[in-house]
Amino acid sequence: MTRAELAEAVNRYVWTTTGQHCHLDVNTLARYERGQIRWPSAVYRDGLRAVLGVARDADLGFRPTPRGKTAAPLSNPDSWVAQGASGPHDAQVGDSASVMSTLRRELMSYAPELDRLTQDAPSGETMRLRVAAAFTAYQAGHFEGAAAQATEALQALHPGVDVRVRALAYQIAAIVLSKAGHADVAWIAADRGVLAAESGGDIRVRLSLLRTAAFAMAAGGHREDALISIDAAARDFERHMARSRASASVYGTLLLSGAVLSANHGDPGLATTYLDEAQRAADVAGSDRNDLWTAFGPTNVAIHHANVAAAFGDMDVVLSIGAPLPVEHLPIERQVRLHLDIARAGIATGDREDALTTLVRAEAIAPSQVRHHPITRKVVASLIEAPPRGRSLALSRLAALVGIGAA
Repeated sequence: MTRAELAEAVNRYVWTTTGQHCHLDVNTLARYERGQIRWPSAVYRDGLRAVLGVARDADLGFRPTPRGKTAAPLSNPDSWVAQGASGPHDAQVGDSASVMSTLRRELMSYAPELDRLTQDAPSGETMRLRVAAAFTAYQAGHFEGAAAQATEALQALHPGVDVRVRALAYQIAAIVLSKAGHADVAWIAADRGVLAAESGGDIRVRLSLLRTAAFAMAAGGHREDALISIDAAARDFERHMARSRASASVYGTLLLSGAVLSANHGDPGLATTYLDEAQRAADVAGSDRNDLWTAFGPTNVAIHHANVAAAFGDMDVVLSIGAPLPVEHLPIERQVRLHLDIARAGIATGDREDALTTLVRAEAIAPSQVRHHPITRKVVASLIEAPPRGRSLALSRLAALVGIGAA
C-alpha cells in the first residue's frame, strides 16, 4: 500500500467502527516512519493495527514517550538562521499595564511625523536596529520589553524611514498588543503596517503584514474575516513561494496561522489542508529559519500540528508530537508555546503533576509570555481545583502571576 492508500484505509476503518472523523495523511505517516512521532493517538494506533493486521503497538514500532519533556537539542544548532539584533529588555512583568498603555497611547496619538524630521532624526540603520530589538524581545518571550522597544520605534518614525522598516515597526506593535489582549488597538497597528507594506513593493513584507492583520482580526472576534483574508493572501502569494527559502518561510507562516484559526473555528479539514501546505513550504525552506522573524521550518510546523490537535481535544497527539520534539534551537517564544500545550494535555490526561512541572519550566524562561497566555490561566485554574501534592508554593506563585487566588 502507498502512504495515501494506508491513510485512507485507516480513516475509513475509524469512521466505520466508531463514527469518528479522522484526518490521517501521508505527511503524518511519514513522521511515524521517521520516528518523529513515537506514540500516535489511540484511535490512529487502533486503526493502523486493524488495517495492517498486527496485535500490538510494539509490532508497529510505537513506544510510549515521556510526557511533558522536550528532547535533546538538534545535533546541528548552527543550522538555525537568525536575523535581528539584541536590545535592552529592562521592562519587568510588573510594568505590564504601564508599558502596554504607553504603546496604546502612541498608536492613538496621531502625532505629526513632520515635526520629527530634524537633523537629530535617527538614521535608517538605527531605526532598523530598534525594530529588530523589539522582535528579538518578543521572540525571547518578553512581551513588555517588546512593547517598550516598539513604542520607541514608533515614536521615532519620520517621513525618511524606509517603508519596510515602518511596516515592521507597526507589525511588532500589533503582534505584542494582540498577545497581550489589546485586540482593538492591535488592529490599528496592523492596518497601518499593511498600508506601509503596500507602498514598499516587497511582497514578502506585505504577506507577513497581512498575516498579522488577520491575527488581529481574529483576536478581535472576526475569525471568519481573518480566514477569508488568509485564504486570499495565500492564493495570491503561492506562485512566489518557491522563489527563495525566505519566501517559503513567510508563506508557510501564513498557512500555520490559517491552520490554527481554522481549528479554533471548528474546521478540521481546512486546518489539515493548511498544515499540509505548510509542510510543503517547510520542505522548500529546508531547515528551521527566522526570515522576517517567522521562526519557520519543519519544527514549527510540528508545533502547530500540536496546537491544532489541542484545539480539537486530541491530547494524545499533542503529547506524542510535543514530548519528543527538539525545540531548544528555536526562539523561546516558540518553545514556551509548545510547553503550554503540553501542560494543557497533561491536565486532560490526568497527569497533573507533569502539567505543573511543565508550566513551572515555561514560566522560568518566559514569565511575561506565560503570564499573558490564556492557556496558563486555564491550566492554573484546573490545578487549583485539585492541586498536585507537594507543589503548593509553585502553584501559588503561578496563581499570583495570572491573578487568580489559590485555594
